[in-house]
Amino acid sequence: GLDGAVSMVNGTAALHISLQLLGVKSNDLVIMPNVTFVASANAIAYVDAEPLLIDIDKRSWQMDIDILEDFLETECKIGTSNELIHKATSRKVSALMIVHVQGNVCDMDRLLDLCSRYNLPVLEDAAEALGAKYKGRLAGTLGDIGCFSFNGNKIMSTGGGGMLVSRNPEHLGRAKHLSTTAKRDSL
Repeated sequence: GLDGAVSMVNGTAALHISLQLLGVKSNDLVIMPNVTFVASANAIAYVDAEPLLIDIDKRSWQMDIDILEDFLETECKIGTSNELIHKATSRKVSALMIVHVQGNVCDMDRLLDLCSRYNLPVLEDAAEALGAKYKGRLAGTLGDIGCFSFNGNKIMSTGGGGMLVSRNPEHLGRAKHLSTTAKRDSL
């Protein structure tokens, strides 16, 4: 149900390029859950940013939205350029990476509402949730960008590979450009 997808060498590459597309810069902070595979945090490190970990809900194993809301309300502020600033470090919080684990999807209504209020783009790591639905909508299609992995241990495997999906045609075009070593078609 999206406008397009871009194939990637693996899910980590999809996350890495997605963070670039969302404007994550060196020294920025990216919110993510504290239970995931290391590839999610590695992708953040690849753009020279730092993961900011939020605990999970013990029932669903998804990011605890109550803890996220408290963090955003008490430990962050909106800066002069309308960006989210972490008070303790004065660093920009530039994105939120939600990781849907074990086929579950977090409470995306609350998450998207919070992220909208705090100007945070949402990257969905749906590597473990291919085909999972939230209120009839597929995981990976709810945020700004969704990423999937087709590694040998995933729900659907090709032995390797990944996918980046988005409703934003500019994201898709730029992702294809970056994932094909920035080559251009002949004129």
